[in-house]
Amino acid sequence: MNSNTRTLRPETEAAIRSVSTAIRLADSREGANEVDSKGGIDIVTATDVICEDAIRTELESRFPGCAIVGEERGGTPPDDGTYWLVDPICGTRPYASNVPLYCTNIALAEQGEVTVAAVAIGRSGETLFAEKGRGAWLRTEEGDRPIQTSEDSNSIWIGTHTELGANVVRNALLLRRWYVWQFPSSVGYAYLAAGRIAGIIHLSPRLTAVHTAAGCFIAREAGAVVTDLDSGGPATLATRAFLLGATPIIHDELKELVEGSR
Repeated sequence: MNSNTRTLRPETEAAIRSVSTAIRLADSREGANEVDSKGGIDIVTATDVICEDAIRTELESRFPGCAIVGEERGGTPPDDGTYWLVDPICGTRPYASNVPLYCTNIALAEQGEVTVAAVAIGRSGETLFAEKGRGAWLRTEEGDRPIQTSEDSNSIWIGTHTELGANVVRNALLLRRWYVWQFPSSVGYAYLAAGRIAGIIHLSPRLTAVHTAAGCFIAREAGAVVTDLDSGGPATLATRAFLLGATPIIHDELKELVEGSR
């Protein structure tokens, strides 16, 4: 089935167009060498701001009055719970180092729940997108195709800045069951949705929905089990510790790994 034969929501088309515009700007490296500190080890490039401004221009022209919450320009979710979440370059550290492990994330929250999302992967020509209840899709020059998670990989991505996370990484390595990836970018969520890795453990006190909403939603629509490690229930926009498994079996195996590392 090709998405050209089905009707996408205007919001979905806008999200796809916006991430595509932003990732082209990022890939061009305009502003990549203009780097400032955000405090600690966090950095921002001029490109981050350029990309977010381009996204805001597109979304505001199509949906005037709809609030936007962005990584660089900020914003506040409105009371009605309908707003855009924008992370113009997730993975600024590798981006600044000219390492292609970055992506652009856009999600639409309606009544406080994500219903549309798009993620463009840097220097790959790939864009993932999803609508609530309609599965996840990958768009390339060859067209669109549905994607789903897979248990075939023995790779997982662990993102962490916590003592628990350090224990999880150590124990995962000692198991010799998993090949552990670690890089500062939520592009891992897209890789999970596309069936390239098997799971994600993401533990960081600095996480916000701007960073994770789009990737979580697309992974869930692709078949992943996505839960909140703190509550044990489904992940929400308020979640700050994530566990994702390509299948229920892998999810439970990774949950056991986390619990055994506490």
